[in-house]
Amino acid sequence: MNNFQETLQDLLQEKSLSRLQLSKQLGVSASTIDGYFTKGYYPSLKISNKLAKFFDCSLDYLFGLSDDRKNIKESKGDFIENFDMILRENQIPIARALREMNMGEYNYYRWKKGQMPKTSNLIEIAKYFGVSIDYLVGKSDKK
Repeated sequence: MNNFQETLQDLLQEKSLSRLQLSKQLGVSASTIDGYFTKGYYPSLKISNKLAKFFDCSLDYLFGLSDDRKNIKESKGDFIENFDMILRENQIPIARALREMNMGEYNYYRWKKGQMPKTSNLIEIAKYFGVSIDYLVGKSDKK
């Protein structure tokens, strides 16, 4: 199990919910929820935000990157602005950062056009820069 699977399992137990009940609460298929456990899939950012809101926790807590459970606010979707600012602050060229994170440059151009990164990419970016996912997606001012 990965940290996300373990955390999600703990949160389900805490609320005495089954995977099927969670799928109904979130409005997603039961097979989607099962995929998180059986195939190690990560939810989209949209579903991640629904999970964080439902369980009243931060994205970083949900993905096992923090023990701080506090859910700060709704996402404003400021990812690309925050990402660009972190690059500037660290004086790291985008090509180098993407290469070191094993992400193609095409990702950056999609993000610039408004597409949000995959959750797995958000986790890698947060780890690479030592910032929170919640900060990256505009849910927190705290890095």
